[in-house]
Formats: sequence, C-alpha cells, structure tokens
Amino acid sequence: MDSGNDMILMDRIRQGDAHAFELLFKKYYASLCLFAVKFTGIILDDARDIVQNLFMVLWENRAVVRIEYSVKGYLTSAVRRNCIRFMQQRRSTVSLDDLPEDSHIADELHDSLELEELYWQLLKTIEQLPPQCQKIFRMSRFEDMKYAEIAQELNISVKTVEAQMGKALKFLHTKLDHHLLLWIIVKNANQELT
Repeated sequence: MDSGNDMILMDRIRQGDAHAFELLFKKYYASLCLFAVKFTGIILDDARDIVQNLFMVLWENRAVVRIEYSVKGYLTSAVRRNCIRFMQQRRSTVSLDDLPEDSHIADELHDSLELEELYWQLLKTIEQLPPQCQKIFRMSRFEDMKYAEIAQELNISVKTVEAQMGKALKFLHTKLDHHLLLWIIVKNANQELT
C-alpha cells in the first residue's frame, strides 16, 4: 500500500535520512503546489513558496511530527492551513477597495476569501459530529482515503464507514449553506468513483 510506504519514509525522515526526505518531497511537491493554486487561486510562485516552506518546517521538526493515518492527507491539510494563513495575511495587507472595479485580481481575491470562510464554516460544523463519525469524515474528505482504506485503518467494516459517512453528510446537509454542501457532494461523488 502506498500510504504504508509513505509511513516508512516518515520513519526514516524522523531518523534524519535526507534521501527519504528527498523522495517524499519529489513525490508530493508538484501535486501540493497544484492543490494550493486550485484551493486559493494564488499564483504558482506563491504556491511553491507555501509548499517549500511546509517541507522546510517538516524537516526542521521531523523528530516531533506525528502522523496518524496518511502522509498525503497530513501534507494536504498542512498546505490547506498554510494557504488560509497566506490569504489572511494578504487580506490584512490588501483591501478589495484598493483594486479597480473591473480587476480580475479583485474577483480572484474575493473568491479566495469566500472559499476561506466556507472552509472555516465546514471545520466548525464537522467538530459537532460524534468522534468516530468526525474521524471517518476527516479521513475521507481531508486525507483523501478511500472507504476500504479507512475500514482497514480503523479495523471496521466498509459498511460501517459508509454508514458513518452517510450520517455525517446528512448532518452537514442540515447545518451548511448550499455552496459548501455542493462541494461536499461533489467530493463525495469523486470519492465513490475512485
């Protein structure tokens, strides 16, 4: 299993193995940069800076970093958090009022800030789920794990994972606005197709 190989790499990285770190970097660098661009609409240079900084921090803190389920999920979540921080810093230094009315930059920035607000709304709502349901939802949606992988990791049946995801989606449907719900449904459809 690929995630098992990643965990082996992380064990080696914790021991200071620079070659293992290089392998992990090469494996995920490009896809994490692309994710950062898609998630926030930032330019590629900023995305590269965010991802490179993440890997630098990972190396510096390798002895204390603990990853429970998925290295890919951990890195993706870290990039997501760093992108949100980046957008918050951008918001504090750039005002939408300072940009021309017809500026594409203003539209992109507004869209990114709206996405950030939706993401925080989602996180707050997920925290209201029961612990196992929350854990399964996070593994599926934030760590991009397939239902079978989650079942194996948690030592439960795939049917239990499906039931818990159904419960989570039903709960989120009652709590979230339609934009965020649409994102979850699309993500759910993609999950089922893979």
